[in-house]
Amino acid sequence: MAIHDETAGPGAGGSGAAGQGLGLRLSLAPGWRLVLAALAITTVLWALGRLQAESSHAFWPWFGPSLLLATWSVPLVAILLLAAVRSRMIEPLFGGLDRAIRLHRQLAPLTVGVIVVHVALLVPVVLAEGGSLGDLLIPFWSPEAATLESLSLIALLIWTGFAYARWWSYEGWLSLHSLIGPLFLAGLALGLSEDGSTATAYEPMRFWMWFLILLGLGAWIYRVLLFRPLAPRFRYRVSEVRQLPGGVVDFRLRPQDRRMLHEPGTFVFVNRPGADGRGWELHPFSLSSSPTERDLRISAQRVGDFTNALTTLEKDEPVEVFGPFGGFTPHRYARYRRLVCIGAGIGIAPFLAMLRFEATNDDFRRIWLWYLVRSKEEAPYDEELRRGVETADSYVDYELWESARQGRLTAARVMKTVAPLDDVAVMLCGSPAFVEDMTRQFLAQGLPRARIIADDLRFR
Repeated sequence: MAIHDETAGPGAGGSGAAGQGLGLRLSLAPGWRLVLAALAITTVLWALGRLQAESSHAFWPWFGPSLLLATWSVPLVAILLLAAVRSRMIEPLFGGLDRAIRLHRQLAPLTVGVIVVHVALLVPVVLAEGGSLGDLLIPFWSPEAATLESLSLIALLIWTGFAYARWWSYEGWLSLHSLIGPLFLAGLALGLSEDGSTATAYEPMRFWMWFLILLGLGAWIYRVLLFRPLAPRFRYRVSEVRQLPGGVVDFRLRPQDRRMLHEPGTFVFVNRPGADGRGWELHPFSLSSSPTERDLRISAQRVGDFTNALTTLEKDEPVEVFGPFGGFTPHRYARYRRLVCIGAGIGIAPFLAMLRFEATNDDFRRIWLWYLVRSKEEAPYDEELRRGVETADSYVDYELWESARQGRLTAARVMKTVAPLDDVAVMLCGSPAFVEDMTRQFLAQGLPRARIIADDLRFR
């Protein structure tokens, strides 16, 4: 199942000052620029507010940094909620919903860490004043206990543990994330109710904090309560279901009225009745059909309950399609006229859409396409890709790479084929481990991080 997150990947390194500079610019754009801008505004207002705040605690070395971190938690959580909102209006702030979810996944542990360090810095303050750690960390320890704050911290840590548990089902994970709104409110109490808080002492800071609160709550309300009725939704019916080798299933959807317009490489959320017939489930999938085709085609790997249930879809069964979303599309990288496209396993799905569109887009590029599989028997789209190469407007070199016979494809091997590197960009789609490993390899080969466009099949 090609579930998306566009990112340059967490590879380390780079080659030369120019490559490092490009890597820094990409790491700050676009979502992280938003994060740093919000933190910068918060810090400036906090510093100005400290001039008016009064406190009985010694400001340095522990209490001041603790207050700053508590204040930082507000913009961090607000952006965390905003990144998960699934809105096409919000996508441009992050460069696509796939990048927004990537930022959400990176920002969540950072935010939890900021809150935990904030509490840890209060420990020496409490001890220096002869207080009890029980009042700080244990709910209802005494009449003076910070019960709301400690309950918030405990709930946040429990939520974090469940959120990163690998055994947690996708549906359970979604339900768990719907609780982030109440935790957001509790976290605000932790960050804003400290003695000497600038959020109540300085009017501009108070306005900024309330703006962030409303922004975060609005994002949570839209995500949990309003997405289904307000998001772009299209009514389709199943026209065909095909089971392919390697545990792959294709299903085609025909529009009941208006059809969805999309870019090649984007993805959608699909609704269908649950297995028990009582509710609707919402799952993200790549589109492997061309935007010029009337029907939508979704290519999925059978890896879970929902994707296994796809084989039970019946002809003319109604489904709802929400989207399109994501920025993993060559249209957004028109400046790169030489493209390397590498799809591992079902990661070939977005490239199927791109190649099918190549027959009609009248936009010549030089493209190298690799389809990575263990063996030819696990390559259900090999023939389709070969036919697509013959009809493409661009000049495409295509190779089926069988790892059982040829070993692992490396970035060095790819770069040797496509050299020189002056204007080449690489698009990667596959498992997270594959994307991260190939990203590191391409960086080591001297390819600037800005020219590595990756989509790693995981949505959370």
